[in-house]
Formats: sequence, structure tokens, C-alpha cells
Amino acid sequence: MTRHYRWSTGVAAALAVLVGYAVPVANAQSWRPDKAIEIIVPTAPGGANDVIARVVQKIVQTDKLAAVPVNVVNRTGGNHSIARTHLNQHPGDAHYLHVDPPSLISNHITGITPQHHSDFTPIALLVSEYTIFTVRADSPLRNARDLVEQLKKDPDSISVGISNRGGTNHLALSLVAKSAGVDPRKLKLVVFKSNSESATAVVGGHLQMTASSMTSVLPHVTAGRARIISVGAPQRSAGLLANVPTLREQGYDVSLTNWRALSGPKGLSPAQVAYWEDTLAKVVATEDWKKALEAQYWDPSFLRSREFVKYLDNEYAVTKSILTDLGLLK
Repeated sequence: MTRHYRWSTGVAAALAVLVGYAVPVANAQSWRPDKAIEIIVPTAPGGANDVIARVVQKIVQTDKLAAVPVNVVNRTGGNHSIARTHLNQHPGDAHYLHVDPPSLISNHITGITPQHHSDFTPIALLVSEYTIFTVRADSPLRNARDLVEQLKKDPDSISVGISNRGGTNHLALSLVAKSAGVDPRKLKLVVFKSNSESATAVVGGHLQMTASSMTSVLPHVTAGRARIISVGAPQRSAGLLANVPTLREQGYDVSLTNWRALSGPKGLSPAQVAYWEDTLAKVVATEDWKKALEAQYWDPSFLRSREFVKYLDNEYAVTKSILTDLGLLK
């Protein structure tokens, strides 16, 4: 019987304890951006992080939620640490935001970077999504059971694309491997600048599978070039995923939330945080945002800064526990 791991926004927010660093709260003094806003994406164009940034950009501009231009800038490399280093080169400047996936947590735990999530200013949690296992359309792998059987025979025979080590997609794959008695450290992983690049490599026959977000594989799946063999969600989804079995259904009790959020550099004022909290609350209330959720298979998970900090503290503890259990910590 496998262990069940799941990140839950509601549980995390309810149970986590706010520690260590102050969270700015709204005060009477207002703040408004007076120069161009830069939303920094730590991965290449086309992946889930990039799509999130561009949806936010479009809504803020279309609905005139800010009176200045909004630019999306992709800064790849260093397992997402290069983008965060750039962010903190602008302390106290709320014109710079960063799209955060769970690597915000895992990079520090695994020693990839000394950057802890308390070194930034958490603004808001936006969405959750789940790991998708995708193969080329003509792949002999039809489901997660086929994947596990092949890993048992020869873990080196399956090259899997991911966007960062220790992230949610890597952990989901590792948990499935461990449940089958396969050492997660023996998995053959190829790290790309974005999940969309790994999906392209799968379609091109350079990899056997990618563990990624739905956003990254969607164009290939709809075009019939790729096929999803399993999803790490707690239950089946609609649309293209309606006929795709979950890992749970196939006997692997694994469901990890691959969240996306926005953070600012260290040292933002309460007024700056309040401005972005309120602006993003307006973003997620729009019809365009709701349409994006449906189109990209995202689950709504909006949390303001204070609750997002609690969530991050809890995520850190849970992620460290899983990585330790899997033997993936240095």
C-alpha cells in the first residue's frame, strides 16, 4: 500500500503557523505603480509559468487595473534561481513580480540555492494544477502500470523530461517509482528550461515521457502528437482529461498540487503588498480569468499574502519530508 501525499490549500492555510518574518498588511498610505511593471518568469515561453504571467498581464492591461505597461520577461537557468536573483536586485520595488512554482520551496531544501522563501515578499497564491504523464502518440506505454512495469525491468530505459529537480512533477514521478520498488535516484531525468520544451522533445522521439503541467502538453495532445497516460489529480477532470485515469485509480495513491503564485522582492511595504493583493483579487474575479482556468485545467486557489505565507511554511515542511523519505536530499 502506497503512502498518500497531497498538498491541500485549505488544510495548509488552516494548519500552518506564521513564523520567522513579518508579512506586510494594508495601511492607510496608498501606493500605485508609476513605471512599467515587470513580471519575471523563471522558465522559457510556452510553459505554465509563462502562461500564468501572460494571462495576468492581459487582464491587468485590458481591464485597466494598472495605469502603466505590464511586461513579461523570461529569465531562465539555474533551476529557476537566476530569475529570483534578478528579482531581489530590486529590493523594495513593487514594480517587479515573479511567477513562483514549487521550486521556490524545493530549491532551498535540495541545496540548489540558498534562497529561502522568506527572502522574498509573498504576494498571492493563484492556482493549483496536477502532474501529467505524457508520452508520444505511438508509445507502447498505455498507462501508469505500463510505466511502472518498464521501470521495474530497466529504469534507465525511460528518459523523462522535467523542468526542475525536486519540484512537484519530479516528486510525483519519484513517488510512483518508489511504490513499485524502484529507487527514485535511478530515474533517468532530463532537465529542460520549461516543460513545453520537454514536451517537444517527447514528440520528437528524444524522450519517452514528460512529467509536466497540462498547459505544456496541451498543443501536442490536441494535435494528436502526444497522449496522456495518467494524471496525478485527486479525481478525474473534464475535457481532454475525462478519459485519462488518475494515479489513484491505477493503484498509486499520489496527488501533489503544482501551485503557481506571485511574489515580489524583499522589503516591499504594506501599501505595496496591499495594492497587488487587491489588484490580483480583481484579476481572479474576471470572466477572462475563469475562462483561462477552464482552458488550462487550473484549479482556483487564491490566497492573499498573509495566508500565502502560512501556506509556504507548511509546504516547506511537507516537501522536505517527502524528499527525505525518497532519499533525494543531499
